[in-house]
Amino acid sequence: MKFFSLVFTTMLVVQSTNLLAQSDLSSRFDSLSLKAQFEYVYEKSETYERYKVIKIGTYNLLKSNSLDSVNVYRSDLTKRIDDIAGLEKTLAAKDETISTLTANLESTRNSKDSMQFLGAELAKGAYNSMMWGLVFSLLALAVILILMFKRSHAVTNETKHRLSEVEEEFETHRKSALKREQKLARELMDERLKHKF
Repeated sequence: MKFFSLVFTTMLVVQSTNLLAQSDLSSRFDSLSLKAQFEYVYEKSETYERYKVIKIGTYNLLKSNSLDSVNVYRSDLTKRIDDIAGLEKTLAAKDETISTLTANLESTRNSKDSMQFLGAELAKGAYNSMMWGLVFSLLALAVILILMFKRSHAVTNETKHRLSEVEEEFETHRKSALKREQKLARELMDERLKHKF
């Protein structure tokens, strides 16, 4: 029994030494980069002919650290892909907002640069030209009407003046005709009176 206890104690000591060595190796391993871990394993492995022999504990530790690093990189990559997808969605939303704002701006510019006239939408330049054309047309029409009024006023005054002259001539002619008629009537009367006696 003593032998078994001695063997068991020896194995326990060897195992605990092995565990301590592995935990010491594990803490040193974790502080190294993945590349440095591979180099450490290569340097600490034994050479047998043309081959390198790696301890299983070291191999398992390197495998575990490598897989952890790969998993960290994968999760980081997944997070970054999700971030990129989120940024692309945000960018698409911003592009849509920019398109909407550009359309609104263009609509506002068009409405600002145009005017409604008799149900038709005209550019401000065309509207201004049309309004000034209308103003100048109305001014020209007013000048023509004023000139026509003056001309007709002058013709009316001249006609009135001629009418008054004609009326005066007529009055003079009527008076002279009346005098002649009276004179002829007297002469006729005188002749009748002469012939009666």
